[in-house]
Amino acid sequence: MADLQRQLHEDRMLRDAAKRLVKNDMAHVKGDVSRKGLGTRFVDRTKDGVAELADTTGHYADTHRAQLGTGLIVGVAALAGWIFRDQLAEAVYDLFHDKSPLEQAADKVEQVAQNARSYLD
Repeated sequence: MADLQRQLHEDRMLRDAAKRLVKNDMAHVKGDVSRKGLGTRFVDRTKDGVAELADTTGHYADTHRAQLGTGLIVGVAALAGWIFRDQLAEAVYDLFHDKSPLEQAADKVEQVAQNARSYLD
């Protein structure tokens, strides 16, 4: 029975010590939040994250210049291809489908007529 009471007493002491730790931590957090609001904390953390991201990005750019240059060139080429896609499609079509001079003239006339209609609208 003495062992059981001693165990109970030790368990209560551990419980009380844990309770004090939790209360101290809560008081610390409450004091810390009241000194520095959640919005300010959020802004500070965001600034730190952005600064770290900028450092990491700069380091990556310094070590991988060739890959970044290649990616930039591919991106510019893709943008140019998208902007001039109709003209490129016509050029590719014309490479594989020969038109007679009469068909080419008819296409030119149709293009002029479309341009004239677009100006009138």
